Amino acid sequence: MLRKFAAVAVAAVMMTSVAACGSRSTAADTQDLVVARSLETTDMLPATGYSNGDIWAIQQVFQTLTRNKTDGSGVEPGLATSWKKSSDGKSWTFNLRKGVKFHNGKTMTAKDVKFSIDFARTARDDKPWQFLFVAIKNVDIIDDYTVRLDLTQPWAPLLADLSMSAISIMPANFAGKSESQFRSDPIGTGPFKVGEWKKGDYIKLVRNTDYWEKGLPKLNSVTFKYVADANTRSQMVQAGQAQIDEFPTAVSVASLKKTKNVHVDSFPSTSLIWVNLNNRKKPLNDVHVRRAMAYAIDKAAIVRAVYYGQAESANSMLSKNLMGYAKETRDLKYDMAKAKAELAKSTAPKHFSLTIQVQSGDPEKSMLAQVLQESWKELGIDVTLQTLDSTTVYSNRTAGDFDVAMFEMTNDISDPDEWMQYMFSSSANVNSGYKNPRVDELIKKAAADADTDARLKDYAEVQQIIADEAPEIPLVYKPGLFAVRDQVKNFKVTTLGEYKLSDVSIAQEQ
Repeated sequence: MLRKFAAVAVAAVMMTSVAACGSRSTAADTQDLVVARSLETTDMLPATGYSNGDIWAIQQVFQTLTRNKTDGSGVEPGLATSWKKSSDGKSWTFNLRKGVKFHNGKTMTAKDVKFSIDFARTARDDKPWQFLFVAIKNVDIIDDYTVRLDLTQPWAPLLADLSMSAISIMPANFAGKSESQFRSDPIGTGPFKVGEWKKGDYIKLVRNTDYWEKGLPKLNSVTFKYVADANTRSQMVQAGQAQIDEFPTAVSVASLKKTKNVHVDSFPSTSLIWVNLNNRKKPLNDVHVRRAMAYAIDKAAIVRAVYYGQAESANSMLSKNLMGYAKETRDLKYDMAKAKAELAKSTAPKHFSLTIQVQSGDPEKSMLAQVLQESWKELGIDVTLQTLDSTTVYSNRTAGDFDVAMFEMTNDISDPDEWMQYMFSSSANVNSGYKNPRVDELIKKAAADADTDARLKDYAEVQQIIADEAPEIPLVYKPGLFAVRDQVKNFKVTTLGEYKLSDVSIAQEQ
């Protein structure tokens, strides 16, 4: 089986190499950057933006009170320059940065901050990140450049939560626009503002000439070009039609490295590739079935055959580069004998069928699906592969309309609370249907605890419960891979996946 998938991978490399042969760079000597990316930007309203395709564009246009450090180890001042916590931990006072202007020329004040936080924390079905802000009880304006947040209880992740794109600072009352108008024509304080947006194709961001960080941004524009097919993205960078390829496949890296004027950057990441199981559906609601499926997956073989060694086996459903990761978590390592023994204990010991939903244009996910199909076939499970566009795969997850799907998760903030609530709580957005009162208790307890060591202990227990009950199955941890033309200078991506595009410039290509 592994030889078969290795052959598929080699064929993909050959196809990319042939496409690049004889190509010539057409990149102009301008400060206009084109990023070919795998996810479309569909929503620019911070509180409702959902996928990384939305979030990573929102972060260029909007900013937050705190912002993540490059290494993901915590936060630093953003639109707030400093803050102070009350002795009981239930009140925080923030001093706002002065002289910050919105894209419409208006100066940011506490009124805008209160409006933005209140909007983000007000529950609504289309706000996927509202759960991060439930501890905020009230926002008081002290003066034009000071706000106080009162909490329902002490909340350890607060400073990290305030760096989340969903609570970005917008002008009060949407600057006189309706919410719908603002969603299409957003106004933030970021280094770039929306210039042109063609849904399903691209979003072009242009330089904010009033940006508060002097001398930035250096680029005139950034265009996020939506290209679902991984091979096409690589070919665009090789031909100079784009300067950056977001997430080239591991199998294409060798070819890209041999292309003139192109290199591959690898950044530390919180990326986890994982299998989402619908725990509401029979027989996936049976822990023995899920454990059998987990035992049947050879992660080490996946690292070799699918990722060519440019990933590592994941033992936990929490990223290894995030606070709280428990290295000692014991996952259900590949053991077909144990897999068959678990299935024999289950409500479906002989045969059943299921469907894996696969994102189109992603050869790595396609190969993974085939590996899982063959692995589970040994257990007598009849697996059908269903290829869908990424938007449909995500909407099906939200609706609970799936058996099995594969996703890539990255944390957006430096605190593990986001990941814990998003993935494992009874109301988790991944919508696996998994419910465990002990897990809910531990997540809630850790968020309210100021003792970091106690929090880490609680998160370690959650990780072991998830590993044992396998509501989701971790596969591999991945670095952030980007194919970049040599003319792009100072391109960096943080451990939490943010593009530091305000620092980027483009040199004349040799």
